[in-house]
Amino acid sequence: MFVLGSRVALHLSLAAIAATLPFADSGGAGAGRPLEPGFVPALTAPQAPHARPQVPDTQLVDGRVLLEAARDAQRAFERTRRRNLPFWNGPTRRCDEIVGRFCLWHDRDPSWNPGPESPRVKAARDELIQLLERYARAAPGEGWIVGQWIRYLVEAGRPEEARAAADTCEAERWWCLALAAYARHAAADFLGADEAYETALRTMPSEESCRWRDLSHILDGKALDDYEDLDCVEREAFETRAWWLADPLLMVPGNERRTEHFSRNVLNRLQLGADSPYGVYWGPDLEELLVRYGWPVRWSRRREPVYSPGRQRPAISGHDPDRSFRFFPPSELISEFTTLEAAWELEPRRPREEYQPPYAVAFDGREQGFDHQLAVFRRGGSVLLVGAYEWASDSLPPDTPLRVSLVYSAERGRPEVAVSEGAPRRGVLTTRTRAAPGVLGIEALADSAGRAARARVGRRLSAATDGPSLSDIILLEPGVGEPTPGTLEEALLFVRPSTTVRRGERIGLLWELYGVAERTPLEVEVSLTRPGKGFFRRAAEWLGLAKQDDSTVSLEWREQMGRGAGPASRYLELQIPDLAEGRYVLSASVQLAGGTELTSARVLTVRER
Repeated sequence: MFVLGSRVALHLSLAAIAATLPFADSGGAGAGRPLEPGFVPALTAPQAPHARPQVPDTQLVDGRVLLEAARDAQRAFERTRRRNLPFWNGPTRRCDEIVGRFCLWHDRDPSWNPGPESPRVKAARDELIQLLERYARAAPGEGWIVGQWIRYLVEAGRPEEARAAADTCEAERWWCLALAAYARHAAADFLGADEAYETALRTMPSEESCRWRDLSHILDGKALDDYEDLDCVEREAFETRAWWLADPLLMVPGNERRTEHFSRNVLNRLQLGADSPYGVYWGPDLEELLVRYGWPVRWSRRREPVYSPGRQRPAISGHDPDRSFRFFPPSELISEFTTLEAAWELEPRRPREEYQPPYAVAFDGREQGFDHQLAVFRRGGSVLLVGAYEWASDSLPPDTPLRVSLVYSAERGRPEVAVSEGAPRRGVLTTRTRAAPGVLGIEALADSAGRAARARVGRRLSAATDGPSLSDIILLEPGVGEPTPGTLEEALLFVRPSTTVRRGERIGLLWELYGVAERTPLEVEVSLTRPGKGFFRRAAEWLGLAKQDDSTVSLEWREQMGRGAGPASRYLELQIPDLAEGRYVLSASVQLAGGTELTSARVLTVRER
């Protein structure tokens, strides 16, 4: 038996294993099936395979009878689903990873074209929803029944009805809160879902909360080793930082990746005592795959049957979205997030976990045409953030309305967002924020096209201090016929949306100097250097002790700090020399009397003319 996804594929590793599994006649979790710890068995043996559960009105007051009937109805629907799935035989090559009984692939299969869902399955689901609603209203304290009602409403694409159904829940308070959060998440109310899940986690028993919060399935490497050394209480700080970094778009209220994780936990709990579309008992392997990759969006069956003792049953495949993304931070970024711009890859070859937000089927970065420049400047006790962007993706239709945001998020508290509605394809945004370590980014969302773009860096912001310092360097387009900008505010009209430059191109540079007394003598150097070429190498070249090469270009001059309040701006125009293509470090160094040296740097990419 196998489970296959277009981006993530799951396959039962050995037919011999499937042949030894004892199946109940119902094809779901029930009597005669080995139960995993915590599974809830059916109250009685299931009905005949084709019988429709019927409950006389006189018995509706009996919650146990209702629970039995609801379980039978759920099994009957899943049997109908399996009998009416489209055929697909899947790949034949070896798996990328084995998870329990299943084999995992990370390839998209272009041959998979399921077409619309069978009308019989839709009709059977609608009938099941009507039955579950009837039973849930008669026994609102039966959490399993109301949970299945909400689950299938969401599956049917009726999230607002699911939210209303959650309001009728009278089971354990934490479970009702979790169901309400699940419905809110399905309706894309991520902020409301986040708040409801947070309350549910505080309300549920501590052991249950630890299970829901557990990140063991989605961590790897050193992060997993560090996490497993912590107890449940100690893990909370680790989890808080990991989810903070995993938020797909900071401009979208709430944390949709975090609420997706808890929604997967809701689905996992709803599989206890229920039949699954796979037709095998729900075990730790399916739980792990659900937590890592989510619930499949479509299903299929193989033409070749897989045999189990006493009956023939088809192998079922579950298909995930065409594109999903690894928003969870790589291991090294959880402890040191200031390097995350270079290290983060949203679509790795073999992701440990994945998620596709409902608002975007694609996330663009520099490689896909979303270029950007981010810079930070001090302003008294706060900082001024500048973000320039250009979204030149060929996949974005002309005149597509955009929402573009300059965002800053400290580890604690909600992100600060400066939003431009109906933004152009190219622009500049600014905002002020408090000085605290956090994540700085520029994000764009084309709702009508279902595409998003983002750039994100970690920064340790610092506000005004008594000591001297330099701002970031910001790159400008030299204004032809325009006055030379004397301040950052004047330069904002000319900010480049990119840190990629061409050989022979002329660019402007601007930075600010803070905390230096008037008339202080300054020695200034601006250099363009290959990464890894440090000060001592450059000094040796200047002294003639090492051969110079074309990987370093520098300008030096002396000046005196002028008068005036506020930051001192420095503007310079530079023509990019005939350098080899590649990445370079553009740095500005200011040496003060007494030997204090201030340095600011930015990475540039040099291309051909």
